[in-house]
Amino acid sequence: MRLRVLVISILMLLTAAKDVLAVKYTSRQIAEYAKSTPQGVENDISSLVKYLTAPFDNDYDKAKSIAYWIASHIYYDTFLYNSAENKDTYLRTTYQEQTPSKLLQSKVGICVDYAELFSAMCRKAGITARKVNGYVYPSNLAYSKSVRDNYAHAWNYFYYRGKKVYVDTTFMAGGRLDSDKYPNSSKRKQALYKFKQENKRHSQTAPIYPYYFDFSYSKEKIERKRTRRER
Repeated sequence: MRLRVLVISILMLLTAAKDVLAVKYTSRQIAEYAKSTPQGVENDISSLVKYLTAPFDNDYDKAKSIAYWIASHIYYDTFLYNSAENKDTYLRTTYQEQTPSKLLQSKVGICVDYAELFSAMCRKAGITARKVNGYVYPSNLAYSKSVRDNYAHAWNYFYYRGKKVYVDTTFMAGGRLDSDKYPNSSKRKQALYKFKQENKRHSQTAPIYPYYFDFSYSKEKIERKRTRRER
């Protein structure tokens, strides 16, 4: 009995010591670490995830590092989302989501691409993450048919200590390839080519909006009911 108590006491002391010795990182430190990722590891998911998660000893900080990298390095292609305004709807209606590997190469995508990449990178890190399909709407707009028709969106959650932590890397991302800079498909191709060449010369980083890491989605998003195919 005494031996059992002694063993339990030692385990408790070791656990407490681990917590004390664990490095506590601020969000700013994690953001700076993610932004300074070497280009040499950015084209391969395994290498990239290994680098991004190396300093951290818990899944929360690992997921944050992954989310911050995506938000600062993947640019949102507003041409695809706003294509109807540009009278080039074929680009939007025929859009096929990119694989995570392709997105690492292009570094330009839309919400579903962001969400798939976050899920894939979390899996590589041993973190359980899921993509959420649903609708996003302004807080002053009631959920209505117009929301269902015009505000389709995708984001994620991952599990940490038995809790769902919601993440929207699309809304976290500050980088945009704005549609008004290339009002047709030819201009868009030129813009994408220029962007790719810039990425070859140096790693581009954009601002991060941290609010959408671990946020309360119920105030502004609604999860769409899953179909049997999506489960």
